[in-house]
Amino acid sequence: MFYTEILSKMLKEEKNPVNKMYLHEIYIKWNKILKAIETSDGSNKEIVEMINIFRDSIKNHKYKFNKLNAKGFIEGSPIFSVNYLNDLVSVLMKRQSIIDHKGIFWGCGKFNMNYEFSPISFYTIETKLRFEQLFSPEVLFLGQNIDLYYRVSGKRNFEKHISLLPLIVFHTFKILGNKNMLFLNHLAGLSKNAFSKSRTIMLTEKLETDFIPDLTSTNIDHVCILTKENDNKISVEVVDELEKLIDEILNEEYTISKNILNTGLITKRR
Repeated sequence: MFYTEILSKMLKEEKNPVNKMYLHEIYIKWNKILKAIETSDGSNKEIVEMINIFRDSIKNHKYKFNKLNAKGFIEGSPIFSVNYLNDLVSVLMKRQSIIDHKGIFWGCGKFNMNYEFSPISFYTIETKLRFEQLFSPEVLFLGQNIDLYYRVSGKRNFEKHISLLPLIVFHTFKILGNKNMLFLNHLAGLSKNAFSKSRTIMLTEKLETDFIPDLTSTNIDHVCILTKENDNKISVEVVDELEKLIDEILNEEYTISKNILNTGLITKRR
């Protein structure tokens, strides 16, 4: 679990006794989500309820850094990150049968891209084709590891390279705004260049005021807004729709999203 790793790391490194006590408090609250995941039996209701309680509790003013007594955590601390959304997506992904397929990767990592052969000269092709590939920025994604073998015709031995293809890429936010779109479109383009069937889902708790994403001319496939209008809580119905969308993408059956007010999903028209 992504958020569990953050808490464990911070507990090991924290020197301030009050902050350490705060981290233990947060860990207890977080464990309620872990228990809900263990007993969920395919339902998202209790998990979402526990996440909403956790989101409220982490906003407690005492956890925020206080300059006067040097207690609490700064605004950019991982403790206030949206890694609990990564864990929520992880719960949905691990229910999919593709997770058990050979070579499947799930987690935060870098996929391979920009494949090319780059020999020093035409004369060196016979001895060294120099297959090269670059890495993406670190993202949350479902990927497929593949083994690539190649050789110059007539030669006996193959060279082997391992490459990780992005299948579904997720980007998570507390608030998604227009300023995020350019970079996200770039990242989505990288994943599609690496694997043309790749899909990008932007997952956000809410949108900036008066901002509605237009996916028409972008590489982004879907936006999922987890909280409904005038409600700060993550919606069970929207999470259910997200799980349905993931299933449809993996089975290549997804269609244009229904009413955004009901589903919380924006899907690019094809």
